[in-house]
Amino acid sequence: MDIDGLGDRFVDALVEFDMVHTPADLYGLTVESFVRMKALADERDGSTPETVKQGKVATKWAENLVASIEASKKSTLPRFLFALGIMHIGESTAKTLATWLGSLAVVRRTPAPVLRVLPDIGDEVATSIAAFFEQEGNEKVVDALLAAGITFADEGAPSPKLRDRLGLDVLLDAAKVPKLGPKSTALLAKTYASVQELVSAGEHNWIIAGVPSAAAANLWAYISDPTNYRKLVNDYADMAWLLDQLPAASATALPLEGHTYVITGTMETLKRDDATERLESLGAKVAGSVSKKTTAVFAGEAAGSKLDKAKELGVPVHTEADLLALLAEHGAAP
Repeated sequence: MDIDGLGDRFVDALVEFDMVHTPADLYGLTVESFVRMKALADERDGSTPETVKQGKVATKWAENLVASIEASKKSTLPRFLFALGIMHIGESTAKTLATWLGSLAVVRRTPAPVLRVLPDIGDEVATSIAAFFEQEGNEKVVDALLAAGITFADEGAPSPKLRDRLGLDVLLDAAKVPKLGPKSTALLAKTYASVQELVSAGEHNWIIAGVPSAAAANLWAYISDPTNYRKLVNDYADMAWLLDQLPAASATALPLEGHTYVITGTMETLKRDDATERLESLGAKVAGSVSKKTTAVFAGEAAGSKLDKAKELGVPVHTEADLLALLAEHGAAP
């Protein structure tokens, strides 16, 4: 949870002394808890300071840790998702989930076939995310963190652009039924409004609609398996619920949507992470490398190879003052 001062040494000790079992347990620790943890660790290592033996116990460090833990309750959705330690989920993927799905409640409910339609999320990553939130133990940890007071300042509605990406064909494509290609799944999605309608129509009517007989036979065999059918129905229900959460299609696009920026060098006013978050809040993508598709590079002091690459490719190079002006223009200045 990005807690200042809480390093691996302290975490290991808290776990070893049975004081922490899940991340949520951190939010129940007190100054006394940390003082006791350090005393146990010093006793174990034979390194108890003479001052402590004399009854003089410093607590300022523990007070600072408790304050840092309290401050970490105010988080952002990407930071929280990344901190959960979901396999294959880096900072970039966490930002994608937050940008497209909007809230933790939606992320938790979105099935793997739907996650696959998000940018840069393939089968393996989608399966990993969905599997994480399907595990009861993980769900309890997330619920406990929320109960401890974790909040997100950046939650909102899912992206209305999902409306054009979601349909029955998404679920059928994810099923990977032999010989059932994207043209056939698109045809079925256009012909039938739900899983129930699809199944009620049956194999014969699918063929009449234009699906090859071999593909229709394979799809019928797939759906005839109770486990597959139940998953298809459940995933469709979750997808329909997600579509209901979308704002009106006329929602205004973010001002920097479609723009890609690179930040390099040291900025005097803004830390790079802060600048990145502000640009992303306006719809921009902040990349780690320069390419011909880069809109511009913002270069601070001691800018290195990225600045050279921008000049080589003819990508516009701007200053920190230009960055601040751009943010101010769109109401995102620090």
